[in-house]
Amino acid sequence: MNLKHFNLKLRTLNRLTSPAKQESARPRFLSLVDMGLDTVKAAVVDMSSPQNIRVLGHGLAESHGRDIAGGRAQAAELADVTNRALQAAEDATEAAIGRKIVPDDAVFLLPSRALAGVTVTVSRRRPPRSDAISAAELDALWARGVQKTRQRLQTLPDHTDWLIQNIAQTELRLDGKLVSDPVGLRGRNLSLGAYGVTCHPATIRGIEQLAERLDLNIHQLVPIPQSLAALVPGGDALLLDVGAGGTDCLYVRHGALIDTRRVPFGGNFFSRHLNKRFKCDLVDAEALKIAFGSDSLVENDVRLVRRGLEEPLQRWATETASAINHLLPAVDFPQLPPHLYFTGGSAILPGLKNMLLYALKDAGRTFEHPPQIVNLGEHALAGFRGDPGGLRGVLFAPVLSAARFL
Repeated sequence: MNLKHFNLKLRTLNRLTSPAKQESARPRFLSLVDMGLDTVKAAVVDMSSPQNIRVLGHGLAESHGRDIAGGRAQAAELADVTNRALQAAEDATEAAIGRKIVPDDAVFLLPSRALAGVTVTVSRRRPPRSDAISAAELDALWARGVQKTRQRLQTLPDHTDWLIQNIAQTELRLDGKLVSDPVGLRGRNLSLGAYGVTCHPATIRGIEQLAERLDLNIHQLVPIPQSLAALVPGGDALLLDVGAGGTDCLYVRHGALIDTRRVPFGGNFFSRHLNKRFKCDLVDAEALKIAFGSDSLVENDVRLVRRGLEEPLQRWATETASAINHLLPAVDFPQLPPHLYFTGGSAILPGLKNMLLYALKDAGRTFEHPPQIVNLGEHALAGFRGDPGGLRGVLFAPVLSAARFL
């Protein structure tokens, strides 16, 4: 590794292959798969220019709560759903480049509901008048970081049989100051941060069996929180992924994922409230929620749905503000990062973001600057061509983030 061209993402440990091998063996065309509880999203991308990824096709299919770790019956049904999403994405490639692309290799996102992560820091106090920092010294510190992260992951309560997926460096500091490449510099205190992720074995087995059914080669398994963080521009930010089964709160610092918290309220929580309030079935409640989010209702219905969602949105905002407080305790972080990024199908619900801002204010939290609020994927993602926009773009931002993480 040439540390003169240091990149935080290069210092990763992945369960499948080393980063160098992944880079050299990366196919030109890849399928990306995100198996959400409500829908499976798939995309076909051209990776010939990793800094300018071309999206050739995208498709989705409803999964109706099926979980890849839910047993053989659910896994078999989910294989059919995933196949439909992949076929839709593959069919769309013909319109994009004049021929149909059916990649043999796929990248699967590991859902956050099946993950657990830890953040560690290792440091080295250097002797006075010591030589400049060497690549070997930095590698030794990284090895200590990996060892300590492994130990922490393997001793998490109720996670002893889980499989370590990824350990990534988050930051380097020399004498308390952030540095990108300390090799050749002098200083007394060198510290390294790392974030490690472990996954429930049933999820891994389910994906492996699904890939075998669909005759796909697993190019890489990517933890979705780390993948999403790769879409965030440099700087400090909070990213909220409002999915069907819950909301993931991510703290990103200097472009790297530092820590996460999960709130068990998401799209299904809102749909169930509409189901009870309007005494309709869940399918109609889900359709009503989507129509409300996409501004497709008449004015009178808008008022009714807004009133029906007021209570669940308040509860969601209160719980999410609490999760953010645990993620960034006020005693250590008196002010929150000025950037708020949202993704996930329910992130576009009217009133959701304002409700969160009110809940944070009630909790006594303030921002460094007036917060900039962005729906990831609503507009073109940096480094992509041909990606969808609007509501569909918000839905597909997580799956496309896998290509940026590789």
